Amino acid sequence: MILEARSQRTDVNVVADGVIVPLRVGAQQELMVTDSHPRYYDAVRRGNVYFAANTAGGALSLNSTTATGLIVFNPANSGKNLIVIELCVALATAPAGAATLVLTGGVQVTVPTGVTAITSGVNGVLPARVGVAGSTSVAFAYSAATIANTVIQRWVGGGPVATSSITPPFIKDQIDGALVLTPGSLLSLQCLTTAITAGASISWEEVPI
Repeated sequence: MILEARSQRTDVNVVADGVIVPLRVGAQQELMVTDSHPRYYDAVRRGNVYFAANTAGGALSLNSTTATGLIVFNPANSGKNLIVIELCVALATAPAGAATLVLTGGVQVTVPTGVTAITSGVNGVLPARVGVAGSTSVAFAYSAATIANTVIQRWVGGGPVATSSITPPFIKDQIDGALVLTPGSLLSLQCLTTAITAGASISWEEVPI
């Protein structure tokens, strides 16, 4: 199959939906591909992106099945994968020693017990498309829960590494789909070595299986 494209260095005309147009190449015959909007705009516009956020800073558990921090659960019957986009953590207190943040979890077929619900949104989850009704996530988010697994899924870089240190005060982990919560799984933000207090948010896109 041979693809043909049009060389064009001037502004491209805006066409109506459904019109078939040729591909565009540059002066060196490179295929021109460019972002029309910020990275996640289309997924957010379609109502497929959600996030969960603690409503107050809380102590992160030390990688325990009795988890406290931020927990996201994808029920076994959800019919969707949760494609994790990013994690943001704001440290609220300086730890007593070096502290490392981790995302832990794994298989969670049944609903977690001993949960503390996050009061914002539906089941603790908010749509990234703010202000538009009718977009509801399949997931549940908690600030505390008894979970089945604490396998470390991802180390979160940038945590406090010295006693009484709160530098950096803000941590962002751009996961960009490197973690996927399939139906019947869970992800929790916890820490190792020394407990710390933090607020956190995590976002994901929901994609039918």
